Amino acid sequence: MLITRSNTWEPGYRKHTINKELKIGPVSIKFIAIALIAVGALFYLAQSTQASAQKYQIMQLQQQSNQLEAQSKDLEVEAARLKSLNEIKTGSAALGLENSQ
Repeated sequence: MLITRSNTWEPGYRKHTINKELKIGPVSIKFIAIALIAVGALFYLAQSTQASAQKYQIMQLQQQSNQLEAQSKDLEVEAARLKSLNEIKTGSAALGLENSQ
């Protein structure tokens, strides 16, 4: 079998030629359209999934920040309470008062 690029024919030889034409019919256009729509849908889904994952991560970080702020306030109150107890103890010792326990 001889494959050539020309459409010539000589007696005694059977030649097959490669056609350079590309034919697109209605069925192939439908397949191309469906493929383009599927690719577009995949890009949209990937983008929306990434956005929702980032929103979820932001909510977690905000919740963690709120917990740390509450913990900081609790520690400030505890530090003030301990400081006032130490001042009471040092003040009573300076006045010469004894512990009643």
